[in-house]
Amino acid sequence: MRRDALYFSMTLCLAIICIITLLSKYYFLAPAIPVLVIALLWLYKSPEHGLLALIFFVPLEGLFAGNGLFTAPKMIGIALLVIVSIRLLCKQAPISNLRTPLWYPILFLVLAFGIGTVLSPYPGTSLQSFKQLLTAVSIFYITLTIKDRLNPVYLARVIVISVGATALIALIESDQAKEGRAIGLLTDPNYFALLLTFAIPLAVYLAIYEKMLVARLLFFILLGTFLVAFEKTFSRSGLVVLVLVVGVLGWHYKKYFRNFNVVQMLLVFFSVCVLGVMLTFLAPQEYRDRILSLANLSSGVHAFEDRSLGRRSSYIVIAFEEFKENPILGSGPGMFPLRYAQSGYAAAFSLNKNEPELFRRAHNTYLEVLAETGIVGLFSLCGIVWIATRQFRLGRLAQLRRGNTQQAAFAAHYLAAFSAIILFFLFLTGINNKYFWVFLALSELFFLSKNDSLAKGSDMERVLS
Repeated sequence: MRRDALYFSMTLCLAIICIITLLSKYYFLAPAIPVLVIALLWLYKSPEHGLLALIFFVPLEGLFAGNGLFTAPKMIGIALLVIVSIRLLCKQAPISNLRTPLWYPILFLVLAFGIGTVLSPYPGTSLQSFKQLLTAVSIFYITLTIKDRLNPVYLARVIVISVGATALIALIESDQAKEGRAIGLLTDPNYFALLLTFAIPLAVYLAIYEKMLVARLLFFILLGTFLVAFEKTFSRSGLVVLVLVVGVLGWHYKKYFRNFNVVQMLLVFFSVCVLGVMLTFLAPQEYRDRILSLANLSSGVHAFEDRSLGRRSSYIVIAFEEFKENPILGSGPGMFPLRYAQSGYAAAFSLNKNEPELFRRAHNTYLEVLAETGIVGLFSLCGIVWIATRQFRLGRLAQLRRGNTQQAAFAAHYLAAFSAIILFFLFLTGINNKYFWVFLALSELFFLSKNDSLAKGSDMERVLS
């Protein structure tokens, strides 16, 4: 009886809203209201699909540039935030889903940003950075709430396909390049390299373990597309991170090399060397020159032969000057670009002398957090990274002990993808990266799978069976 009354009230409210809209000057929006209501009801029933849609749009956010107020990702995110909160209040989602040790360093990080905003000399700028952090934490909260409903394999497929679409656009649209470097739908080739490096371990897993041959072939082609697009980014930092990510995967699969004899090991070593030489010679001369320029890292800020390296060195100088002024709480969220613009380095290393770009980020997440929120913020961020990495690692080790090789490989590939983000944090400013906060929540799912009581019939076992 109560349910009938609820449905009747909802129908009546919908009819009233449609009539009011028809009578207003926005009458053309009336047909969209029932569709919107149906979409909200669908999201309420299956919030995990809304999260997958939100993740799908991450590499495609360039399509919504210039329309910052109402975009599909923002609308989906707000709807999900309301829906998961209602589900928690109505006990349709267990409150135990929110239980994780990650909340402690996250709350300290939020506290550092909050106090820094209050004490900031430019509270408006700091408040904007604080809002961005809260938005990122809300994504973590959404993912954590529905982690028991989310299929990590589906998530991997969505990420690989969406990044693959961006990579194809970058290869097809040559006019999208910035200074001859591929950027996809983004504005910076290094951020595009981050997307590609992050998706590569997931693509490798899907190319190996997908059940259907057609699906394995598709993801293998996408993997090749990632590598070609990655080379066109000319990203030196991306190459360093990619090598380290491959090392993470190699550490997981090292047991397979133990059964090789000397001849097989020499063959593998020779094949890797030949592949490395081929890729080196196939790479454009400009990319090879950029890689070789890494030898100048020790020459400091005054290495004007490579302006990019000199500019990155200047970020370190300004960041440590900010840190020395207030080592505990930093200079305030969002203050680094302002402080850098006031330095002589901003004009010296400007990319365009006619229209100088003075306000620059630190291009190092850990360094910028240290400068803007001090030791409190940096320790909090490092605590977040350490706990999540530990949870992925323990989940992998537990599956190996049980002999669940596919689940262990799945955890290893997720750990490699997460490693790509936290390593890229050394070269890019990206504390609000959506992938980072989603994977933080998913690390809890992998960690819970290590308990024997949760292993049988668990989400990890269900999605990989």
